Amino acid sequence: MIAAALSACAGTVALKAAGGAAHYYGQVSFFSPDGKIPYNNTESAVKREILDGGARIIETVTQPGHGHSMRPREIITTLKRRKKTLVYDASDAGGTFTGSVTFKDPELKTWTYDIKLKTGGELKGSGRISPDGIKTEKQLSGVGRPMSAREDLRTVSEDIYKMRVSEMSPPAGAE
Repeated sequence: MIAAALSACAGTVALKAAGGAAHYYGQVSFFSPDGKIPYNNTESAVKREILDGGARIIETVTQPGHGHSMRPREIITTLKRRKKTLVYDASDAGGTFTGSVTFKDPELKTWTYDIKLKTGGELKGSGRISPDGIKTEKQLSGVGRPMSAREDLRTVSEDIYKMRVSEMSPPAGAE
């Protein structure tokens, strides 16, 4: 769950018109809090839909299951803009976190996270988006093993996104 919280909210907006969807694929790497000791990494496929003229963003993060025969994990995050501000309220469909994402610019290219986990920890960090993809850095503290995470997700076509998600499923009969 902790790794899932670090991976959710991969970014928050796409450089596309409202009503569009953007797709990303890449690596999430986990480290000691100071970033010096690598713990693990995983692949991540992200679909981001911009709805209601940019007032609502739905982000679906898919990652491989914990074992060869396990189904992929899917985390659905909703961001809702607070009136006409650059602050979005963030929560996931599983109820594991709530908080906010605050953009630093009206183009929504850079942001910070302030997320509270249901288990009592917190996630803070920052991210940026470009036509090439999304890069984030996050810190988890206050629960379990503190850690940092770095995401490097590249913009991909919808077909590549679907292929990568399909590759995360276990072989037929293995579930």
